[in-house]
Amino acid sequence: MKKTKLLVTILTCIALVLFSTVPVMADKDNTIVSQASAPKSLNIYQASSRAVLNLCYQIFDPLVERDPKTGEIKPHLITSWKVLDDQTWEFKLRSGVTFHSGNPFNAESVRYTIMERILAPDQKSPQLSGFSWLEDVKVVDELTFLVKTKKPYPLVLQRMNTLFPMDPKWTKEMISKHGEEYLSRHANGTGPFKMMKFLEGRRMELEKNNDYWKKGVPSYNKLTIRFIKETSTRLAELLSGGIDDAAIPGDLAEKLKGNPDLMVNEVPILRFYFWQFDSMGRSSDTPEALKDPRVRKAIWHAIDRKTIVENVSGGHATYLNIPLNPKQFGAVTDMPSPEYDPEKAKDLLEEAGYADGFTMTAWSTGNSYQRVNEASAGYLEKVGIKLKFKEYGGRWGEFSKLMRAGKTDGVMGLSWGSYNVFDPDALWPYFFMIPEAAFNYTGDQILSDWLHEARATLDMEKRKTLYKKAQERITKMVYWMPFFIQHTLNATNKDFHYEMGVDQVPRWQYGVWR
Repeated sequence: MKKTKLLVTILTCIALVLFSTVPVMADKDNTIVSQASAPKSLNIYQASSRAVLNLCYQIFDPLVERDPKTGEIKPHLITSWKVLDDQTWEFKLRSGVTFHSGNPFNAESVRYTIMERILAPDQKSPQLSGFSWLEDVKVVDELTFLVKTKKPYPLVLQRMNTLFPMDPKWTKEMISKHGEEYLSRHANGTGPFKMMKFLEGRRMELEKNNDYWKKGVPSYNKLTIRFIKETSTRLAELLSGGIDDAAIPGDLAEKLKGNPDLMVNEVPILRFYFWQFDSMGRSSDTPEALKDPRVRKAIWHAIDRKTIVENVSGGHATYLNIPLNPKQFGAVTDMPSPEYDPEKAKDLLEEAGYADGFTMTAWSTGNSYQRVNEASAGYLEKVGIKLKFKEYGGRWGEFSKLMRAGKTDGVMGLSWGSYNVFDPDALWPYFFMIPEAAFNYTGDQILSDWLHEARATLDMEKRKTLYKKAQERITKMVYWMPFFIQHTLNATNKDFHYEMGVDQVPRWQYGVWR
């Protein structure tokens, strides 16, 4: 049934591309873009979704920015920084910046955001784990603050890229007048756009911040973000001129490239897809065979992942053979990893005592991932391994709860974007660090010790050495089997030019009409 619906959607979209005669009209005053996911709340530290994160860059400002192509950290609200000692960082802030409310942005804004909106126990922020390394924030003067860490922590600067200062005075006043719930429907940042209207599940209307500290940004007056879940609807709106930018499936990229009114933009991003094995038998339903690394290696050898990635993505994903995105710190891209070799797979299964094969479950959280799993099943059947499928497409929250509880057996097909942090510390600890890892299906204390050590030193060469050892161990023990790096694909009005970053963040605020 799902395959039929997908086929109907694709055929409908192709028809729209081929036969649409409605010109795409550019309204240079109001840029209209779309997101597939709609935010449920604008209370930014009570959310952790990609939908909310991308909106934050429009309404708020991060303390530091990333180069959209390289991911390199650049000054933004923070203009300079230095390490005073292993556990103390000093930051200088930009002067003359104001919130949309008119209140000044200053060091107290940063202290309040971190200490009272993220770390305060009564907030129960879902982003708490990302800042659990932080001991205190001290205001030195109006434009200077210190960050004190519990231990040496090398990712302080990276975390500043997803730290969006809140207005203490406005926030306290609004909570006092209307209650905490008010923050879920209203937002007040220092960013390039002011929020004018939020219609939950439908759209958000933003207006240019004429007092924005970055002169000439934005270059247009209004930004409307429409939340459109259905691919066919997004494309119909794009082709009729109802929206100026939309995410598209790889199946339609070549067709849309032939439309003279559109540009197709493709960017490999930080997010990648991999299989995680329940190698410790955490779930009682996991077959005993998966506890044997020879069996897990046999699975790696049995599947022609290069061919699967090419066929499923149509060339719109990058094959990956290491358990880390190459753009992340410490990645060793030329490290030997098992390649497709079905005869070797059969030999390993026989050696491990499973020549007759076994049955296991493969979990997925999206249609494209399920197609990868289904294609993998065909290869595994040739060596005697049968797959059962459990699909949780669009239900990450439900699926992640099952993972945390140790109730996902077999292999889990996972996609991870590292929340814009270009370091293994935003990835591996969630799966391998003991006792912190919520999704630990490995139980490897040696690997955990290396990750703890890498997290607690500012010596970057030492961290590289530790991460190389970790990458070798994850591969040797076959805790994970990588498949591909995801690409974002967007079709955009040919007259509207903006950059989609390698961090998966659309820079709509810097877009220009030509």
